[in-house]
Amino acid sequence: MTVFTSAELDTPIARVWSIVGDFSGLARWHPLVERCEVKGDGPGAIRTIHFADWWAEERLEGRDETAHFISYAITDSCRPEVIGVVGSISLTALPDDRTRIEWTSGHQDDHPYAPAINPPLEAYYPARIGHLRDALARAA
Repeated sequence: MTVFTSAELDTPIARVWSIVGDFSGLARWHPLVERCEVKGDGPGAIRTIHFADWWAEERLEGRDETAHFISYAITDSCRPEVIGVVGSISLTALPDDRTRIEWTSGHQDDHPYAPAINPPLEAYYPARIGHLRDALARAA
């Protein structure tokens, strides 16, 4: 995975995890999601995310409540170039009830769609972290 984004949030890790760690709750903090349907529970669960003009299916690869880590893979989409993108979000508690979020995603460098997909992700994930901040402020 070649795209890495990190940020510090002025929110305790438990509150951040309650949103980020909820595989079925993506629409709570991603404003472009029109709806999200989940089948199954735990690793192997599939969520289908519907945006205004496209959709993607993601499989939950792993989720560790204690380590505050979640990983996923895009397994199907109406945009074939995103199929195979894998990602993970990891949270780390910081002093003063702050949290570091680290988001890694994209295609491996040798993937044929990496040049088309990875550069836009470099802007996409910081924007999503901004939306996460907004959702955390609303939930306060």
